[in-house]
Amino acid sequence: MNIKEKVYKALATNKELTSLLVKDRLRRCIYPGVSPNAGSYPIIVYNVISDVPALVADGEEMERRVTVRIHILTKDGHYEHIYDAVRKVMVGLGFMRKQSLETAEKDVFVYCVDFVAGTGVDE
Repeated sequence: MNIKEKVYKALATNKELTSLLVKDRLRRCIYPGVSPNAGSYPIIVYNVISDVPALVADGEEMERRVTVRIHILTKDGHYEHIYDAVRKVMVGLGFMRKQSLETAEKDVFVYCVDFVAGTGVDE
């Protein structure tokens, strides 16, 4: 299972987190890459934004550093409880928070958080 799949599985199976999100007609509330413009919020969108070598020995990549960006999209800007649940999941996967940014796009508030972890090349 790759990092993107691990992150999705951990987020999607966390009942505390998914109970705070609005499900679409297919029962989804967490989307890889982009979300459909369903008009229902809050939801989460996630991406792997960086996957770079962290340790190289004898011409072989031994470790890498992976950064996952998670967007929490809300209509009212209240994302704190959702962020707390996301943070617990990501820390449980071995990630730590790197940076965050709060923005607004039209009538949607977006809290964007980057989580970073070191991992072996086989993961």
